[in-house]
Amino acid sequence: MKCVQGLRETSRVSRRHVLRWTVGALAGVVALGACAAPSVGGQATVAPVLSCTQPIEIWSAFGSGSVQANAMLQLAKGFAQGKAGCSVSVVQVPTNLSEKLTAALAGGSQPATATLAPSSVTTWSTGGLIQAVDDLFKRDNLNKADFPLPLWEQMNYGGKTWFLPLYANADFILHWNKGHFREAGLDPEKGPLTIAELDPLIPKLTVEQNGNLTRVGMEPWNIYGDGNTIEGWGFAFGGAFKDEAKDQLTFNNPRIQRAVEWYTGWAARLGAARVATMETTLTPSGGVFFASNRLSIAPLTSPSLRFVQKFDPSIEIGAGLMPGEAPGKPGEVAVGGWATAVITGTKQREAGWQLVKFIGADTEGTLTVARIMGLPGWLKSPGLGELAKDPLQKAYVDGIKRAQYPQIGFYSPAGYDLSPIQDAIKGKRSAKDALDAINQDANQKYTTWKARNKK
Repeated sequence: MKCVQGLRETSRVSRRHVLRWTVGALAGVVALGACAAPSVGGQATVAPVLSCTQPIEIWSAFGSGSVQANAMLQLAKGFAQGKAGCSVSVVQVPTNLSEKLTAALAGGSQPATATLAPSSVTTWSTGGLIQAVDDLFKRDNLNKADFPLPLWEQMNYGGKTWFLPLYANADFILHWNKGHFREAGLDPEKGPLTIAELDPLIPKLTVEQNGNLTRVGMEPWNIYGDGNTIEGWGFAFGGAFKDEAKDQLTFNNPRIQRAVEWYTGWAARLGAARVATMETTLTPSGGVFFASNRLSIAPLTSPSLRFVQKFDPSIEIGAGLMPGEAPGKPGEVAVGGWATAVITGTKQREAGWQLVKFIGADTEGTLTVARIMGLPGWLKSPGLGELAKDPLQKAYVDGIKRAQYPQIGFYSPAGYDLSPIQDAIKGKRSAKDALDAINQDANQKYTTWKARNKK
């Protein structure tokens, strides 16, 4: 029997009116099947052979060609291997996945599983997109201690278990270019632990020639966009984004205000517009500014670090804790990343769960995640031990294990508008005024969301 794998459009997907554009624009759906006879032995956590005996789908938010997209294909192949009749179609939906999933549910053509950001559990669960899996979680002897506490807080939203991790980000780990440190007369093996230590390094590492920037010490006002920036520095400065006792959002917390004043101050000193021009010009496609060898210090995620190492292996990279300012501490970490969940109403609940578990809480699946995607969120994964052998990746493994916070989207399910911070970066309004506006808008949205969802 010969097994053929490759690109195809499944008739089931192509019939979905709501997904025709998505599938067409992505040149098809990747289907990976298994033709081998069932294997024997293996890990205790591997899904039973009969758990998947027919084709199933997982909708993935990762666009074609990305590290994550390629990893999803490997995970699908690994899961289907040895299960007669089983195949996994990875349907790439890089934009508006939740909206398209809602439409598919309305038409009765939903997939078995899908990817989501952990912080999205609030809206996906209340919106009826995903189903609780407490019974399966308990049956398969999984435990909350198997996962970082802030990740479990999101997994167990409302007292029910909704998803398992795909990969986890330790937001954030600080990296520096050791070559730049040597050129500036700094110790290349020692990164800053406090804001007071970081501040003098930025101008010392920044290089200008004839009034033009040729190297930037750091861009503290831009860590993967406004949301990650305010989150990363907000926690580092000891801020809190929600008053749990009052059930109110606190984007204008005094320590968050101090953090925003600090990083918008650096935007003014270095010139955010000219740094942005340099970044746009030099950042490699699909990568990060740090990979250009023109940025000296940057908080990164594990997948971004892998990109830098692959793009320019000559860059010597240091890794350390995110600097803090009291009452914040060095090394504050929020858990980001991605997850997978079983979709509401699927007729393939067991098979969907087995795929979700293979990806998020299985020896083979999480080793695949560790080797080609990112950090497993399952603390029992041997992939974490494998990654920890690399000093740079060990910083992320340690970060996941000590993580203190969920991402801020978990606190604010109705969303928030951070655009006023761009006005502060441009000098058009104060940090306090921007945060007051953000907080008022976010709380109004949150109040409406709670009323609509009876929370």
